Amino acid sequence: MFSGDLRIGRLAGIPISIHPLWLLIVGLITWSLGSAYYPDEVSGIAPIAAYALGLASALLLFGSILLHELGHAVVARRYGVQIEGIELWLLGGVAKMKGAAHRPQDELRFALAGPAVTLLIAIVFWAAAALTRSAADALVALLAYQALINTAILVFNMLPAFPLDGGRVLRAILWERSGDIEQATARAARVGRGFGYGMVALGFFGVLAGAPGLLWLTLIGFFLVIAGRAEETGIELQSTFRGLGLRRTMAVPAATLDADTTVAEALRDSFAPLGYHAFPVLEAGHPIGLLNLQQIGLVPSDERDSCLVGELADRDPSLFVDEDVTVEELVSRRGFRRHNRAIVVCRDGRVGLISATAMSRALEARRMLGESAQTAQASEAA
Repeated sequence: MFSGDLRIGRLAGIPISIHPLWLLIVGLITWSLGSAYYPDEVSGIAPIAAYALGLASALLLFGSILLHELGHAVVARRYGVQIEGIELWLLGGVAKMKGAAHRPQDELRFALAGPAVTLLIAIVFWAAAALTRSAADALVALLAYQALINTAILVFNMLPAFPLDGGRVLRAILWERSGDIEQATARAARVGRGFGYGMVALGFFGVLAGAPGLLWLTLIGFFLVIAGRAEETGIELQSTFRGLGLRRTMAVPAATLDADTTVAEALRDSFAPLGYHAFPVLEAGHPIGLLNLQQIGLVPSDERDSCLVGELADRDPSLFVDEDVTVEELVSRRGFRRHNRAIVVCRDGRVGLISATAMSRALEARRMLGESAQTAQASEAA
């Protein structure tokens, strides 16, 4: 249901935002540290002080993650990549880049910039913890936690598991050796999926062995598998559709919904008979957002006759592109990767819709055509 990030400011000219679910993980970290870590580390600490330190630790942790992503963003911007912003979310943070590295050397620089910042942060906290050993236990515990967690993040993030930074380093090396980014991405993604499945298995075994805390490994493992596959597909799409305009692959004119249509009417007249997952929403003939089936599912059934489509539509600006954008550029955009579709505003006023699912089907069809051509050539050669 969340339609966009919450903008909180700018840093080095780069917009900073938080995903609403970020508040959930901050709360969980605060509760975990306040209920267990600080009471164990600081003798006789009052509960309110323990939870206050837990909150401070959570905010310092995400401050470190923010600086990590800023390292990626600043270096990428230096080499000509446009930065849309930095988002803090459930599993950490991400620097949203419009475009990608054009050379393996640049990819290597982008990938190492964030870990270099985290390494510096870890060193600073380790040094501060050592220098304040005779200070109050609460301060020492806070600094020690930051030193440990940043070290853990650094080690984990440098695993050669795409799309972690270590996986991107691996891809840059493979790209440099082969000269083929698609091949390098596929190989790095396979390694990443291997790590992901290993973490999933380890998490399940940990839970069965009575260590429920290892369930986090399962969640992270699933993330690596899914994210790695998405990155691999994105690169393959860019390679296959390089230079093609959106009119070659999008549905235009798209089936749309009027903003003043009720949710019940949209279900009955559009979603059910047409079987589409999402529709652009128009107001006075102009597209204002997108409505999908999941959003409708969040509306109570007794409210669907009064709730209007225009009130529910996702109005995220990253959903909209113009028809001059190439498919290659589109699939590299973070907005498209996030929503898996885009609303195309054509010069003639028509509205189109392009989805990752449709593009994947087109990609599969092109693979089949290629296989058929190879088979025919082999038959002729025989």
